[in-house]
Amino acid sequence: MTGSPVVETKAKIEDATDRVTDDAGTRSATGEAAAADASETRPAPKKKGGGHLHQIDFVRLFTFGGVILDHVILGMAPITAMAAQGVGLMLRYTRYCFFALTGFVLTYQYRNRELHAPTFWRRRYKLIGLPFLVWSLFYWLNRHYQRGGLDAIGDIFADGASERLALKSLVYDLATGNAAYHLYFLSVSMQIYLVFPAVLWVIKRTWGYHRYLLAVSGTFHIWLLFHMVRPPLEIFQSGVLGLIWRYLGVTLFPYQFFILLGCLAAYHFDAFGAFMRRFRGPLVGLSIVTIVVTLIYFVINVNGGEEMFRATNVFMVHNSFMFVGIIIILYICGTIWQERRHPGSGPDKVMQTAADRSFGIYLAHVIVLSTVLQISREHLDAPLWLNLLATYAVTVVVTVFLVEVLRRSPISLVTTGRERIDWRIQRWGRSAFVAVIGGAIGFAIYETVGTRLGFLITAVSALLLLSAIVVGIKQSNAAHDSKPVKA
Repeated sequence: MTGSPVVETKAKIEDATDRVTDDAGTRSATGEAAAADASETRPAPKKKGGGHLHQIDFVRLFTFGGVILDHVILGMAPITAMAAQGVGLMLRYTRYCFFALTGFVLTYQYRNRELHAPTFWRRRYKLIGLPFLVWSLFYWLNRHYQRGGLDAIGDIFADGASERLALKSLVYDLATGNAAYHLYFLSVSMQIYLVFPAVLWVIKRTWGYHRYLLAVSGTFHIWLLFHMVRPPLEIFQSGVLGLIWRYLGVTLFPYQFFILLGCLAAYHFDAFGAFMRRFRGPLVGLSIVTIVVTLIYFVINVNGGEEMFRATNVFMVHNSFMFVGIIIILYICGTIWQERRHPGSGPDKVMQTAADRSFGIYLAHVIVLSTVLQISREHLDAPLWLNLLATYAVTVVVTVFLVEVLRRSPISLVTTGRERIDWRIQRWGRSAFVAVIGGAIGFAIYETVGTRLGFLITAVSALLLLSAIVVGIKQSNAAHDSKPVKA
């Protein structure tokens, strides 16, 4: 890394190129294939360009879908529902998969080129920091609203003491990612971005020793998880270390092994890809055995009297092996998708669109789920599996609608981490029609089924209608300005 004008200019040009690509990376799978032994040779940089990693899109899509299903189960399934809780335990892989993907994507993009840290930080924090601030403020206000409606929000500004207390709670939520239970992911991601230039520097200068780095990381990971689910050591029971221990779950420490695993897999991408293709069968078989054994152990523990919360804890060491197995299976399925996909086909377009929307769906699904749960919990007499599936389906559909609207609105960047869809290619008439239909559906739900869900759909439809009107005016003005002036 250097701060010279030439390198900085080059970094800015490369950064501008990145803006039109997906975060899964668009650089080619370059570098010389390397065996995992001391005789490895450094990968020779090749020309830029190459293929999009469609397998990452596949993994990302199913991982975000898994997060929503896990949150549905957590919000609805009784603690005694063994099957549902077992499915929920399997879905905890999503936490580690997110961070493995983050390490993979970042390293894949920068493994054969210079990384200018200030440029990297500026772009990354813009794309994730702004949505983090906006959604944290939104969920913070929503929490006050749920407690007492608009009056509760008004009470924030009742006097100086109330304002100071509210500001303190907001700062706490921003520092811990606690405004909503899923925002920790953004908080940890920003920590990863902070240290990634140093991590990449180490990786590039420790060629031939990466297995040892991974072994040390894995050992620390097991040690840390072992102690996280037990009373902390005495040195972590007070003071600064005690504070850090209390919030370990929102730091990168419990996830560093998976982050490094993703980084090294991307850095040795050719060798990694060849290994995953060659040993698909054995890897899938071993992963399935690991999953089955873990679930059997889970059932035995719960039947033996272990609390469900502890048995399904994402930080239990023995559960980590199952999470690795699930990630391996998903990645292998992703490679099969990449090999067999037909560019431009319907499924291919759906996958690309889903990859573009996935981050926004993750950010927005909690507010949608909270409104759907209000209705679902009124029908607990229905079969649990049916209620879970219905809740999941409605949550996904409404969340996708919300994110599609946000992507077409002027607030797209600060709510989805992506620039809004170009107004010049938007079809404002269709958007206005959908907005009217959505508003009618929302009003009907508001009057019959659930007030909060109906209000949310109606509000989203209003935003879509407003965005459509703005786009229509812009397109009309642009068409008028482009007309030739008669002499």
